[in-house]
Parts: sequence; C-alpha cells; structure tokens
Amino acid sequence: MGSRLTCLPPDVTELLRAGAGLIHTSAAAAGGVTAGRLSRLVDAGLLVRLGPGSYTSAEVLRRADPAERHTITARAFARRCGPDVYLTEWSAAATWRLPATHQYSMPPAVARPCAPGRGATSTPGGRILVSRLPEEHCRTVADVGVMSPAWAVCTLATTAPVIDALIAADSAVRSGADLDDALRQMGRWPGKGRARWVATHADPCAETPIETLGRFTCIEFGLPMPVANAWVGADQPEYRVDGLWPFHWAVFEADGAIKYDNRPDASRIVARQVEREWRLRRLGLDVARFGWNLAFRRRGDLAQRFQALLAANHARSAPVRWWKDVPGIGPAEPRPDDWPSPAPTSIELPAGWERPAGRPR
Repeated sequence: MGSRLTCLPPDVTELLRAGAGLIHTSAAAAGGVTAGRLSRLVDAGLLVRLGPGSYTSAEVLRRADPAERHTITARAFARRCGPDVYLTEWSAAATWRLPATHQYSMPPAVARPCAPGRGATSTPGGRILVSRLPEEHCRTVADVGVMSPAWAVCTLATTAPVIDALIAADSAVRSGADLDDALRQMGRWPGKGRARWVATHADPCAETPIETLGRFTCIEFGLPMPVANAWVGADQPEYRVDGLWPFHWAVFEADGAIKYDNRPDASRIVARQVEREWRLRRLGLDVARFGWNLAFRRRGDLAQRFQALLAANHARSAPVRWWKDVPGIGPAEPRPDDWPSPAPTSIELPAGWERPAGRPR
C-alpha cells in the first residue's frame, strides 16, 4: 500500500498556478495529469471538486475569505457555462473584492448576451441570466469574463436591499467606477430606480462598510448628514475621523471588526484609541463610538446615540476647521458643495429598500 499523500505534487501545484487557482480536466490532461489522479487527490483531501471537470486546492479554499471562496466557485461555474458568459452581480462584485455583508454565500451568477430562444435559468451550480452586456463593461480576469465593478454594482442594486448595494457602491466609486455610465447603458432595465438611488448616494470618501452604515443611519432616520473621513486639526490636518458634523463640532468613530482579545498589541491599540479621542476632545469635538453589531443590526439604537450627540452639541454658526479626504491624494480644502447642511436630511429611500426586490432578469 502506498504512503498517504500529504501535499500536492509539484505538477499539480503548477496546474493550479497556471489556472489562477483552478484546474480543469482538459488542462490537466494536456499537462499529463489524468482524471483518476485528480480523483485520488480529492480522496486524499488535497483537492476539492467544484463541479464537472473543475478542481481547486482544499487548503486554498479552507483559508479563503467569503469573497475569495465565492470567486473561486463562480469562476468554475462560468467555465462550465461556456465562453460567452460573464460573472455578474455579486459574483462580479466578489471578483473585484467589493465588500458585502452576507451575499457571498449566494450561488454564483453569470450573464450571457441576449439571443433568440435564450432565457434565464437556475442550475444546481448557479444562475444563468440573459441580458444586454455593453462591451465597454465586459472584462476578463484569469481567463473568465467578468462585468465591470460599475456594472456589477448597478445590476445588483436593482434587486439587493439598498443598504447592501450602497456598501458595494461606496467601495466601487472610491476605486473610480463610473456608475452613471453603467446606468445609461442599462436602458429600461427593471429596478433601475433603485440602482439610480444607490449611484446618486454612493460616496467615494467612505472607506469601510461600517462607515457606510453610519452614514446610512442618518439617511434612514432623517438626521443631519456627516462628512465621511474628514480630517480635523488645530492648524493643519491631524486626525481623520470616520464621520464629522462640522457645524455641530461632533464626530462618530466606527470601531469596525477590530478584535482586542488575544492580540499581542491589544494594549497599544487601546492606548492609541484613548490618546486619539483625548486629542479630538481637546479640539472641541464631541465623540460617539459604535461597533458593527449596533450599525448592522440595531440602527435604531445607533440613531438614538447620534441624536443624543447632536442634541448635546447644537449647530453653531462657525463650523470646526476641517479638510476633505480625497482618495489617493489625502486632505484638501473642501469645496462649497462638500459642506453638509446642519439641518436634518430629507433623502427619500426607495420603496421596499430594506428587502430584496423581484429578480428582473
């Protein structure tokens, strides 16, 4: 009896490298690796079969975050669907590393161009949509077609809960995606009104999902709008805060997913946080802190916290000195249209914004 395999052989590792993490039986056969050998590696727990003819490293899949895992699975599905398909919606978003709250547990989605006799179908491996695919938004990543970040956001926004779409949209526009162009290309696409709302309110200054959630809380509950990632300081930019109400001299700080337990640098993290908050208060700013659970699951409670902060710091005629954060550049003097109103916002949310809409395509 042969010894048990404990690591992938070099020739199989090279196939994975050449396939950007995927092995297809056709490529394996061309490289002298038989289907039977791939099956034995699956039995040994070293490869994972993703579907007919597609394999990936079990170790890579185990270590992958949800977006990476979805991307690997979606690429394998796309290869099975043929050469004319493109990853779309959340599958394209995962490929471009756009953030999501839970959508990367969904089945993959691909789109193929409209043609007589074609219609949307659902298979055990994923969904195949049929729609117009503008050439300027068609990309190729690792030999698989992928729709652009802008197209991914605008199409997923037609059906996704608005807050989830806005989280992805903020990240896309921060990277330079032109959502308006994608909207123009969508024509009379069902659900386009939701996508237009998301494109209008996407903010390239927002850097993380929790910052988007803080801003969205102000929209949802009709609070004054903050400036995302504004810089503040006595005479020059010193600290960048997650959200700033300049006329109220108030900021919010989102703690995100930082874990203090079992970290060797936990004490330094806490010390820096305490020092930072002390400096902000010395500048005359009041501070509200919150974490992911409050922002994602209890926005009503977060809104009450913001309301209390703003009520304790009435809007002044003279705002605090601040600078806009320009992605890729840094602090800059704010333009007139960068200034938020100190009055409560009256942005109207789309009907049914909190739940998924019907699948348009």
